Amino acid sequence: MPSAGAPCPNPYFPLEDGLKLTYRAGSSELLISTREVTPTPEGQKGLLAVDLKGRSGQTEAFCTSEGVRTGLGGLEGTLLSASGMQVEVVAAEGVAVPAPANMVPGASWRNSLSVKMQPPAGSKMPAGMVFASTFDKEATVVGEEEVTVGAGTFKALKVKNMTTARAHRSGSPGRSIESYIWFAPGVGIVKVATGGNTDLELLKVERPATATTEPATVKKKGSKKL
Repeated sequence: MPSAGAPCPNPYFPLEDGLKLTYRAGSSELLISTREVTPTPEGQKGLLAVDLKGRSGQTEAFCTSEGVRTGLGGLEGTLLSASGMQVEVVAAEGVAVPAPANMVPGASWRNSLSVKMQPPAGSKMPAGMVFASTFDKEATVVGEEEVTVGAGTFKALKVKNMTTARAHRSGSPGRSIESYIWFAPGVGIVKVATGGNTDLELLKVERPATATTEPATVKKKGSKKL
């Protein structure tokens, strides 16, 4: 585990070679895995892969002193890449997760993602149709909270997100959605909820065979509370 002042590896979005996180996403399972992690002068880089309903997508991820950013603008863009849509990133600004020193109650950050999307081959939508959208997000750390999911009970940071989605052709100001994400040190995202409904719930954490210890912040179901 990195020291409190070390920006990389970022405990709230660990780029750990061979790490696999399995989630429940509605009635489906979502797998997020990290591989080909290497050091860089700024910190780390690796590949973040997503598998959902037989579809897959991947993007590069970078850890620096500013935080973790991905080539697809964070979790939202990475999930879009596994939706079956052909995604082209027009612009991405900001970090997906800031440096650990900035992950404290009351801290906030912004990021944005502009994309063009085309339906996959074989879709019932007209060929050549292009959707252009921008997602602007403001995130604020609410505080520390114990959260129980399928993978166990975690001491996590609860983060409030206000995301505004705008379709470029509509000319409307867009629609804003409030959601919450729980980040556990050494694991990353353990739960995502919108409007009281759970969108993502961590079911399983798999680490390389060389790993012999669990993160100190994780308590499995049935264990005594600290």
